[in-house]
Amino acid sequence: MADITFSDWTAQKRECTDQVAQRLIEQFKITFDGQLYENVATPLGIHWCLGPEVESSENLGLDGHTKLGFTLPPLPYPRRMWAGGEIQIFDLFKLNDDIKKISLVTDIQHKTGSSGPLYFLTITHDFYSNQTKILTETQRLVFKEDQNSTSDKIADKQIKSASTLPNQVVIHKAIYRTDPVLLFRYSALTFNGHRIHYDVNHATKIEGQPGIVVHGPMQATWLLNAAASHLGKVPKRFMYRNFSPLIAGEEAHLWVEETPDKNELIVYCCNENRKITMQAEVYL
Repeated sequence: MADITFSDWTAQKRECTDQVAQRLIEQFKITFDGQLYENVATPLGIHWCLGPEVESSENLGLDGHTKLGFTLPPLPYPRRMWAGGEIQIFDLFKLNDDIKKISLVTDIQHKTGSSGPLYFLTITHDFYSNQTKILTETQRLVFKEDQNSTSDKIADKQIKSASTLPNQVVIHKAIYRTDPVLLFRYSALTFNGHRIHYDVNHATKIEGQPGIVVHGPMQATWLLNAAASHLGKVPKRFMYRNFSPLIAGEEAHLWVEETPDKNELIVYCCNENRKITMQAEVYL
């Protein structure tokens, strides 16, 4: 199969507008009740709720996402996961800010991993208020083949090969419970129709997961706010990576590891068995 590259697909810039509304802030805060850094006017991580894709039902794929070939290239692999990304924070959103979000696919790579062939897609999102850049996110998605017949084996392999929390000194910051209602609320906030987060039959029988999966951006929101709370300030750069799925019903444990000069933190989200589901490097 020939790789899909920019030479045979024209990347489409997507521009949309949104507002940092009081209702959104209140619903975001109640969803993350007691889990957010408080010394900011608007909560960290709220950008994941701004400017979502809005498509009619006829333009959605079987997984609940917008069909490939619209704003994303027509990749031949239908199973997508949030692999990680990087956030650069230049300023903070303010109540009632009118936001322009500009998104563009900036890289496509075809690789072969332990679970088979993969496509890695990089999307850059820039958020502006009054022509001032507030935040840039580089989002990385991974797309896998439709492996329904072997999905259970793949999920088991992912869980067994997941990294565990390192032995060096780390600080246990919090324990958060996960349940379907929490995931449903976050899906509603972000207008995320991905069935893996609410449809247990799709998650288990099609995607091969043990249950419905906690959103990557939700875990990143936990880690970003835990880092800011530990530092007492908003970090400028936040680089995160998904290691393995966190399944609804599992406890999310947050840990912080300090570097000697304290100009950098490593923050971890783990399940109750200390398996790392997401890890982030945080810079002042």
